[in-house]
Amino acid sequence: MRGEGGEGGEMDQRAVDTRTRVFVSYSRKDAEFLSWLAQGLRDRGLLVDYDRSTEDPNSVTTGISAEDAWWTRLEEMITAAEVIVFVVSPDSARSRVCDEEIAFAQGLGKRIIPVLWRPIDFDTAPPRLSTLNIKISFATPDSDRLTASLQELVTSIHTDVRWFRTAALLSAAARRWDASGRPADRLLRGVELREAEAWAARRPSSAPRHPDILLEFLAESRGAEDERATLAAIEQARYHELIEILRPFLEAEIKLRERLPESNHWGVAKEMQQELMLLQSILYTHHRWHPEEAVFVSHTGAAEGYAEIFRFPCCGKISWEYRSAGPSEPPSQLRADGCKDLPEAARREGRERMNPFTSQLVARYWRTVNPERNASEDTDD
Repeated sequence: MRGEGGEGGEMDQRAVDTRTRVFVSYSRKDAEFLSWLAQGLRDRGLLVDYDRSTEDPNSVTTGISAEDAWWTRLEEMITAAEVIVFVVSPDSARSRVCDEEIAFAQGLGKRIIPVLWRPIDFDTAPPRLSTLNIKISFATPDSDRLTASLQELVTSIHTDVRWFRTAALLSAAARRWDASGRPADRLLRGVELREAEAWAARRPSSAPRHPDILLEFLAESRGAEDERATLAAIEQARYHELIEILRPFLEAEIKLRERLPESNHWGVAKEMQQELMLLQSILYTHHRWHPEEAVFVSHTGAAEGYAEIFRFPCCGKISWEYRSAGPSEPPSQLRADGCKDLPEAARREGRERMNPFTSQLVARYWRTVNPERNASEDTDD
């Protein structure tokens, strides 16, 4: 057998290691076999992790350092692994630590591949071990057979590896969500949630059933996503309902402001333009918008009307806002000078005909704000 030295500890430790990560559960009495097995797996492009791994001399990406809480670090290593290899021998069958490692891995829904190193009596084996289906054996000392078994193990590890890699990532996310008190901001949403649900539906026959914590994580994520969609639909319906009620009055106000003479004062004229644009944006008159919220740039002085200057990052356009008081708030993104067309789904045309009662209210409003004009003439335009 080969030792555990060699190239393993000298490999570059990249920020993101794309090799398939394998955790090995074993008895310390089988350390010599483990060294040979780990090196053989490394030579075939796998990232092998176990408590005494020396692949990373600093024990950052693999192994356990002197500063680590031992069992906590083992849980992290098992969680990060895509596949668990369990070295079966009489000593590992009696090992409480091995039993706890396998129990934890099964609780996460990890894929466990048992390999036989030394024969055991399955009639007296612990219940958790007796349920494992051992198909790969290294118990024959023949070197050719050992090499064949090693290749068989590598092939088994790579089977459905992408599915199991995603399983490792989602299981880790579910555990972090649970450990932090199950906050809503750790749930999946949008594309991530849809991809996770599609992944769960593709569970291969070789995979164990999804662990309860993962199913709860996905269910809570879907519930929160559906609730957001429902609330958004309700808010949109409320907004459109309110706009339909206000539309006649807003249109009358826009018509009035369009007829007002332009002020000779630059600041007042600018403010009147901004107010007209705001009214038009409420009705989506121009079907234009800025996809990114404006950011505050600076204030102007008295000569320019004490304006607040904002800039839209999406196109660099500048907006001057005039406010009498209060904190600075970004201007509406729905504007005639928007740099993008409003999505078709967000557009909504007003009703073409107004009911008689609303017409009377608008006429009364029109006479109030513009008593010099004939209200009926203006509302019939």
